[in-house]
Amino acid sequence: MTVCRIFLLMKVWGKVRTEYYFSFKSTSEAVAPITGSLLMLSVLVILASTVAVTFYNTAGESTQPLMAKISLESCEGGLPNAVTGQNASFENNKIVLIHKGGRPLPLDAISIKIFGYGKSYRPAIEPGTKGFLTGNISLLYLDLSLQGKNSTCYSVNNKATLEDRLWNVGERLVLCGQDSAIGTTKSSVKVSVDGDSDTSDNYGFKVGSEIILKVIDTKSSNVIAEQKTFVKHYED
Repeated sequence: MTVCRIFLLMKVWGKVRTEYYFSFKSTSEAVAPITGSLLMLSVLVILASTVAVTFYNTAGESTQPLMAKISLESCEGGLPNAVTGQNASFENNKIVLIHKGGRPLPLDAISIKIFGYGKSYRPAIEPGTKGFLTGNISLLYLDLSLQGKNSTCYSVNNKATLEDRLWNVGERLVLCGQDSAIGTTKSSVKVSVDGDSDTSDNYGFKVGSEIILKVIDTKSSNVIAEQKTFVKHYED
């Protein structure tokens, strides 16, 4: 009888221990995946938030139009004409702009358009076509980087601005009548006279005439600044 009771007690204890073990094991196994899922969810939420903020900031910066205060400091020039006494060279024609406030402007993202009255040189494309074209000038700087420019004239006049490829506050930008590329290099300065674009892309403006200058955000086509002034005779 005693042996039977002991056996029965051992059997009951074994059953209780087994149930407790499996109960504890299944609880642990259930808790572990839930805990892991919560941790993974937390990590994903944090990553998603970080990516969203980064994307928003990057998108905001890339889509935000460029804004700056640009002032036309001086415009000097003259036309190659010994008869009138205004025998200026294209190199003597200089327009000086200064960045007075706002964002730094990437040189490869900015274009400049200038309208006025003056001259450009026509190369000898055909016999008898060599000479000067005089009339209403439409002048376009496709960008303000050194690419497609006269490395001697443009780089010398704008050395500080070209160093970091940004037009920063306080820096001047000098445009010269000889900024167009020389030789076989494709020029990023485009000049037409009365709609005729068969020119050497150099330019000179008549003293006393008015020019209109626009600084443009190339990507958005927004006009950053517009200035008007009269051309003064260059000083030696």
